[in-house]
Amino acid sequence: MKGFKIFLLCLVLGGVLFYNSNWFQSYFLYNRFYENIVDVPFDVTKKGETISLPLKHKFNTCYELNVGVLDKYIFHRGIVGPGTLKYRFISRGQIIKEGHTFPAEVRNLTLYQGVSLITILVFELPFPGAGRDVSLELTVDTPMTFLNEYAGKIKCSIRPNYSADRGGCDEQLRIDSM
Repeated sequence: MKGFKIFLLCLVLGGVLFYNSNWFQSYFLYNRFYENIVDVPFDVTKKGETISLPLKHKFNTCYELNVGVLDKYIFHRGIVGPGTLKYRFISRGQIIKEGHTFPAEVRNLTLYQGVSLITILVFELPFPGAGRDVSLELTVDTPMTFLNEYAGKIKCSIRPNYSADRGGCDEQLRIDSM
């Protein structure tokens, strides 16, 4: 009887761990898992434009930074061009990582609910070496002039990048956390 109780306890704990895994959440609870943790207007066509985003995450996984425009034709026509943002991860008033985002490329374009998303950065949350107060500061270094006609209608969003099909995250756009 004692062995059966231990087996049952292990089975329940295993079920809870499996339910809370990134694989299960991303595959079976898709809408909840891929919900944006940040979705704010940010004009990437103006040099020097700056925004600070507090990062409160739901899942311990990698997240992607996207530039989004409510126009499906950007995706269908593969419209991309030069442009980068300077990023700074800040925690406890200290810069823990900084650099430049990757340039927009056709292979990083996705279409989600009528919004063309350009993924320009992938990073881990919780951010290694950061406290709970981590924020991401973005500054337009090289304007994304290919989006000039959408100025004022551009958003910046952050959502999980993990894919159950790939079994992980996009390694090409991932920054080294250290």
